[in-house]
Amino acid sequence: IGDYGKFSPKPAIKATYGKGATKPVISLSVAGAETIRYTTDGTEPGPKSPVYSKPFSIDKTSIIRAKAYQAGALPGATLEEKVKTYDWKNAAKTGNVKRGIVYNYYQPDKNINMISSFKTSLVSSGIADVITVAKKQRVDKFAFEFNGYIKVAGDAVYTFYTRSDDGSKLFIDDEEVVDNDGDHGTVEKSGKAALKKGFHKIRVIYFDSGGGNELKVLMQPEGGKKEELPAGILFH
Repeated sequence: IGDYGKFSPKPAIKATYGKGATKPVISLSVAGAETIRYTTDGTEPGPKSPVYSKPFSIDKTSIIRAKAYQAGALPGATLEEKVKTYDWKNAAKTGNVKRGIVYNYYQPDKNINMISSFKTSLVSSGIADVITVAKKQRVDKFAFEFNGYIKVAGDAVYTFYTRSDDGSKLFIDDEEVVDNDGDHGTVEKSGKAALKKGFHKIRVIYFDSGGGNELKVLMQPEGGKKEELPAGILFH
C-alpha cells in the first residue's frame, strides 16, 4: 500500500464571540483534507458523524471533537476543545457594603497546593484595598483567600485575568472563571463572564509554594481597557 502510514492532518478550531454575544460561532479548518467530521457531545467522531460544511453555534458549553479524512490517508489525530457559552449573571442584592475586600491568610509548611493550603490553620484576616500579596507575613510559602463583591459599571461580557506565581483561581458569583492553578512561575490566564450592572460576588484563591511570588487580578470590559482591579470597585 503506497500511502501506508500516511495520516490526515489534525483540524484546527476557532470560536468567535460577536460583540455582546454569549454564544460563539465555531469554525473548523484543515489543510489538504476533503472532509472534517465532528461531534459536540465529547464523543469520538467517526464515519457516521456530521460532516462540517459551515460555521455553527452551540447552545451550551460543549466538548467539540473533530477528525479529518483525506483520500489515500488514514484518519489523523482528533481535535478536542471545550468551548464555553455564557449565561447573564444578575447583580446581587447586597444591602449596605463597605469598601475593600476580605482576606484570609495562611502559612502552610509542606505539600503546598490549591487544596491543602486552605486546610491549614488561619494565620490572620482583615480587609485589603486590592487583591495582591502585599499582606504576606513571610517571604514565601503562604496562601491567600479573598472574598467580597466587585461592582461593574454596566451590562457587558467581561474578561478576567489572574497573573500569578504560583497558582491562582478566580470565581464570579460562585462560578470558576479563571483557572491558573499549578506550581509555576508568573503565568497569566483568563476567562469570561457576562455580568449585569451592579455588584457581583468575587473570590480569589492563591498559593505560593516557595521562591518568587506574585498575584495580580485584572479585568477588561468588552471593547474596553484591560487594567488591574482598582480599589474603588471592591467591596465587602
